[in-house]
Amino acid sequence: METLAVFGFFAFIIVLFLWSRVQRLERILRENGIRPKGSGDLSRRLAEMTGQTVTLSLHSDGWDVSGLTCRVLDCDGEWALVRADEGKKKERDMLLRLDSVKSVKKT
Repeated sequence: METLAVFGFFAFIIVLFLWSRVQRLERILRENGIRPKGSGDLSRRLAEMTGQTVTLSLHSDGWDVSGLTCRVLDCDGEWALVRADEGKKKERDMLLRLDSVKSVKKT
C-alpha cells in the first residue's frame, strides 16, 4: 500500500512540474505574438469588416492556404461566414473556424 502512495506522490509532482512548463510556454507564445490571445480579438476584427473584401491566410493540419480573397458576410465568436469568388459569376459560401485563420488583410 505504501508503494502506491509513493507512486501517487511522484506522479503528482511530475504533473505539477509539467503543468507549470506548459503555462510558461503558453505565456511566452502569447507575449511574442506567435499564439493569439484568443479568437475574440480576431472575431472582433472580422465583425468590423463585415461586408468588406479581405484576403485570408488559413492553416490546417497538413496544408496552408494563403491568399483566399473573399467577402465577410457574418462573424461570431468561433466561426466566420465568407463568400469566395471562384471565377465567372461563381461564388461559394464557406464557414470557417476562426482557429484556422492565420492572418487577415484588408483588400
